[in-house]
Amino acid sequence: MGGSSKKRGGQRGEGDAENPAAEGGSALPMANVVRLMRRVLPSNVKIAETAKQLTHDCAVEFVGFVGGEASERARSEHRRTVAPEDFTWSCQSLGLDSYVQPMQTYLQGYREYDIARGRSSRGARPPAPPAIASFLPPGQPVTVTEEELEFLRSVVPPPPEGY
Repeated sequence: MGGSSKKRGGQRGEGDAENPAAEGGSALPMANVVRLMRRVLPSNVKIAETAKQLTHDCAVEFVGFVGGEASERARSEHRRTVAPEDFTWSCQSLGLDSYVQPMQTYLQGYREYDIARGRSSRGARPPAPPAIASFLPPGQPVTVTEEELEFLRSVVPPPPEGY
């Protein structure tokens, strides 16, 4: 690569046919990949720059491949959000069966941890309080309990900044 430095792997925006991560920019930082490599290799092993780059490129391609399938599934079901279950489905449909069970186990533990901390976005919402009235005459003030207000805040997103 002409004009590239060892640390950055080239100029920003510079496309390289041999480097799939260089085309669209990678959301997977090289430092994270290298940190994982050092964690699994013996401490006395040195890692060549080409090995780091190749491992990074493979990881980016793998995530893009599995993520693309997951995204396609969400799109086919008319959803705008890709769920973790879409990734496990994607791995299974691509024949990566050995990844499915560890992903499901991790996801279950993550959700249990989230619920225990009171931060879950799925399944841990308090049940909706009963409606205070199905009909109020015009001009009648509406009173809302603190519990009802908390529920409303949990289901209605806040207004955009500056609104």
